[in-house]
Amino acid sequence: MRQAYSTITPGLIHEQARTALRGCLDWKAFGRRVGVSQLLDLLLLMAARTASLFATVRRFFSFSHETASKAVKANLPSERRLVAGLLNALYDVAHFSRLDRRRWWKLAIDTHLVGYYGQDVPGLVGGPKKQGTKRFFGYATAVLVHAQHRYTVALCPLQAKQKPHQIVQILLDQIAQKGLKIKGVALDTAFDGGETLLLLQERRLAYVVPLSRKGKGSNARNRCFEGRHNQIRWTEWTTEKSRRLVRTRTLLWKGRCKTRLFAFAGWSGGSAQSVYQQARQQRRDYRRRFGIETSYRQKNQAQARTTSRDSVYRLLLEGIAYLLRQVWVALTEQLACHRHARPYAWMADLTLELLLDWLAQQIRIYCSEKRHIPLDATS
Repeated sequence: MRQAYSTITPGLIHEQARTALRGCLDWKAFGRRVGVSQLLDLLLLMAARTASLFATVRRFFSFSHETASKAVKANLPSERRLVAGLLNALYDVAHFSRLDRRRWWKLAIDTHLVGYYGQDVPGLVGGPKKQGTKRFFGYATAVLVHAQHRYTVALCPLQAKQKPHQIVQILLDQIAQKGLKIKGVALDTAFDGGETLLLLQERRLAYVVPLSRKGKGSNARNRCFEGRHNQIRWTEWTTEKSRRLVRTRTLLWKGRCKTRLFAFAGWSGGSAQSVYQQARQQRRDYRRRFGIETSYRQKNQAQARTTSRDSVYRLLLEGIAYLLRQVWVALTEQLACHRHARPYAWMADLTLELLLDWLAQQIRIYCSEKRHIPLDATS
């Protein structure tokens, strides 16, 4: 059972964040100047202030930024080990109970791209031009879409030429290894390929995926966008490479600005009325996937800055941002539970911005901020 607290304080937030980060890796001190506690506080302060290592060290720590950089790099493991450590820390913060593990959850899966502007390095993925670049460090996550339980439960870095169904498989395998039961998945149009739908059908998962048009001409896929509003029908096509038959129900939804075609499945019901009701419910579930979009915006509030070409170091900073958001979700869940709040009630007393501010203030108690600027450049 998750430990309960009578009061949420900056000290409690610092303790929770440091414990979560300490559980990621087997941290080791670097020489005599950089201890484990100092290293953890450095990384947390970078995230809380969305600052770089250079700016944070020069302002708050006695050692140099070169020493700090070497200390961080000395503790970086392989990418696979880091992913496993971050996942363990995320689940330690969420602290799912036995009842939680017997419950069936719905989740959303999506990808997040961080623009890169330097020389080509391993770990980059391509994509449509965005913010002046076509090269990115990419990450995929899975988030529970239940109210007051929007925990991040899977995380993996993207690889070049990785297929959408491979990303979904990795995330689902991570969740299965942690013992959570998944009932359904909401995906975006980037995952509308036949291989992804076949994977979800093989795992007997409910799903809702908006299908995109293929080209500009009249073909089998584009003809599915023709028909009446709320029309439900079976849609079939064959995958390009494996030549496997894909068969799924679709719901045609004609909105004011856009016509959308939702592929859905995952329940029983022979009558048309039952299927119609389930389809509308699944469309409402798709709208809840905004929770994963919100998680990316919240994660950016705790994203330390860097221009490093090291993909493992970038993954560490990305993971710390998700960890701090996870701590916030856990604390707001406890706050809502103690106040017997409604499922979708907003806990305005503890925003993520306030949590990060309190965390930064608490860490600064242990750090002597440099409040002088020498005029002599040599000093």
